[in-house]
Amino acid sequence: MLPISTSPRRAVSGTISMLVLSSLAFVADAQQVAIKPVTDIREVMREHALIAEMQLWPGFNVREIPVAVFDSVNTWLYFSDQPPEGFRPSDDDTGVFVFEGQYPLIRGNSVVRFGEEWTATSVLSNISRRTRERYPPKDLAGIIVHEQFHVFQRTKHPDWRQNDGVLLFYPEETKEALFFRRVEKEAFKMAVLATDGMEITGWAMTALDYRKERLDMIPAQFGNYEKEMQHTEGLSDYIERIARGVDPLNASNMTNGIAPAGVRDLGYWEGRWIAMILDRLSPDWKKLLDSSDTLYLEQILEASLIDLPFRKQAFSESEISLLRLDSDKIFDEWQIKKAEEIESYKNLTGFSIEISSTSNPLNIRIFEPLDLL
Repeated sequence: MLPISTSPRRAVSGTISMLVLSSLAFVADAQQVAIKPVTDIREVMREHALIAEMQLWPGFNVREIPVAVFDSVNTWLYFSDQPPEGFRPSDDDTGVFVFEGQYPLIRGNSVVRFGEEWTATSVLSNISRRTRERYPPKDLAGIIVHEQFHVFQRTKHPDWRQNDGVLLFYPEETKEALFFRRVEKEAFKMAVLATDGMEITGWAMTALDYRKERLDMIPAQFGNYEKEMQHTEGLSDYIERIARGVDPLNASNMTNGIAPAGVRDLGYWEGRWIAMILDRLSPDWKKLLDSSDTLYLEQILEASLIDLPFRKQAFSESEISLLRLDSDKIFDEWQIKKAEEIESYKNLTGFSIEISSTSNPLNIRIFEPLDLL
């Protein structure tokens, strides 16, 4: 048993009862059934059918991977012949099943197991919680494909899994580390935007040089985590952006954040960008990566650059200076925000709970790291 101690931050009469009442009110409010769907699920799936015609990845067929979608009114199950209890055949669409309300396992854009079957899940929303971009049906279909690619990865490449638990122990952020991530990211961005082959190669080399220098500053397990992120989230993000038809820089400013959240975000975008660079420099890269669970994206990129003609690319002194000033500003603002949040937390009323698990360590299962960090 884990020893648990509680200590009052400040004795406040009725705190627990008020928290219970508030929680009950929240649950009751959360259970209110929406009257109108976020969008027409049939329109989203029509866009999904168009995406299915694209050759996104060798052997990846979105019509063969089950997906459950909550449209804010009902949960719809596609491409499955093993519907869980509670689903009934749709009145309008052959082979589609519907569950009235939100099926308990469908809590976001993720993957779950329905019995023995991995199933992609999506909760439709017209606007992104993080980037605030608006999603028409084609974008919602692309997000569904993103999650279906995760199912494909789990079944065909089970070793393509990063351990998000290492983020809980990620080295404390420094100005130098944040600066190097910014320069590395900008170099990859220049490679993606370049139109000349030798310029693409030159910027890719520069980006990899900055990346190696930065990863040498941290223990190997954290560098490996980033490479594994490129495998999972980076490739899924690449597949999604191709499916949606958005530009390579879509929503990329969010990668400028503080570690470890900023590091995790960077895995999405650098994975996407390296894949896009390889599309232009080494078109057979997907077959190579698909045939091996030990290769990383950046290893394939590095090997593909060896024999290519290039024109060396570098940032000017003024560009480097601006990047450093900007990253220093972000770091300083974070220090102030962090101090304010810690002080606010210490001043909360009620009780704190301390869990001592030294003799019986906690085991991390599935969690969303950015909700903790």
